[in-house]
This record gives sequence, structure tokens and C-alpha cells, in this order.
Amino acid sequence: MSSTANAPLIDLLGETRAQIVSLLHAGDATVADLATATELTPVAIRRQLRELVADQLVEGRTTRSPGPGRPAVTYSLTARGERLFPDRSSDLADDVLTFLHDERGKNEMIAFLRWRQKRQQEHYADALDGIDALDDRVELLAELLSADGFLAEAQPAADGYALTQKHCAIKDAAASHPQLCAFEAALFRQLLGAHVSRRQTIAGGSTSCVCEIRPRPETTQPPANHPRST
Repeated sequence: MSSTANAPLIDLLGETRAQIVSLLHAGDATVADLATATELTPVAIRRQLRELVADQLVEGRTTRSPGPGRPAVTYSLTARGERLFPDRSSDLADDVLTFLHDERGKNEMIAFLRWRQKRQQEHYADALDGIDALDDRVELLAELLSADGFLAEAQPAADGYALTQKHCAIKDAAASHPQLCAFEAALFRQLLGAHVSRRQTIAGGSTSCVCEIRPRPETTQPPANHPRST
């Protein structure tokens, strides 16, 4: 089986699922189509599709054929699945930040990042409102990040939790402007009301972004829904 997927996608999903996702990125397909393209059995394709559907990367749509026989199921990428592929938004983000830094000065770039952080805060805060337990907030934040294409998961860790993001749509921009990663970590601190330290990033060459999250013993109140002005 020759792979049509790129190396980062294979590292993320495994070779077979990466190839299926790449084929669906090119167009909708049935199990038979995918089996032919990958030289795998329909049984093997269905097994991989079940995992991709469970991860909300792929969805199936039943269509009735004009003749006799069972309805066919056509598979396509979800919006979350499409985010696995570059759309040049990272190039635009890099250009904007570079322009602000070079033409307007570092302070203007930082002001833009603060504005962006506030918008993100408002985007996630409503969903987290009313959830006081830190473990529940971390779990829900991971779900919200995954819905936005970051393939995030939360796991218990020593003295707290580990929040892992396995995909970054703006990794090239973040590699040039590491302030993006720093502001994201600050966003998590505000949303969770907890200590957040970033241990590694995709932009820095790691295979995932990992934040260590620890509760603040001196604070029992949940964080405010909106960021403080600084």
C-alpha cells in the first residue's frame, strides 16, 4: 500500500487512517472506493472508519441507489477533519504578525495578541460558565479545543492534569512568533483559574503541545468569565 498522506499526518493518525483521511480530503468516497484506493479489504476500511467517526474526523451519509440493493454510505471529512490540512491561514497569521512587528513595532503586535486572546476568552467562557470543578473544566476545555481542530485531550498527571494538543493549524506562524504559544497558555490560565505551564510545543519541534495544569491552593472561586483589563 503506497501512502498518499504526508508525514505529519501519519505521525498523528497512523499510516492507514492518514491515507483514508487524505483520500477523503480529495473527495467523498464509499468503503469500496477506499478499499480499492488503499488495496485493503472492506472489513479493514470499515474498522478504520469507525475510529475516525468516533474521533469526529469523518462522517457517513446514506444515499439510496437508483436500482435494487442496499443504500450506499458515502464518507466525507467533517469540519474538524478538514482542519487537519493546511489552508494557508498560518501564512496569513505569520504575515500579519510580521507586518505589525516590523512596521508598527513590537508593542502593536502584542496589543493585537491581547485583543485576540480576549476574543478567544469570550469564545470559550460561556461553555465553561457554571462549571467549578477544575477536572471538569480541563476536560471540557479539551473538548472545545478539539472541536476547533486542535485534537486535544486531558489526562491526570502529578499534582494536576496534562492538556495535550496533537495538532496546530498555525504552527509555522507560532514557530516565527512564539508569543502565540505564550498567549495561549495565558488564555488557559484565565479560563481554568489554575497554574498553567507549557512544557513543549509543536512549533518548537515536538510532536504535541503539552501544558501542565495545577490548582491554585489559595483560590477556591471559579475564574471570571471575562479577562481582566491589563
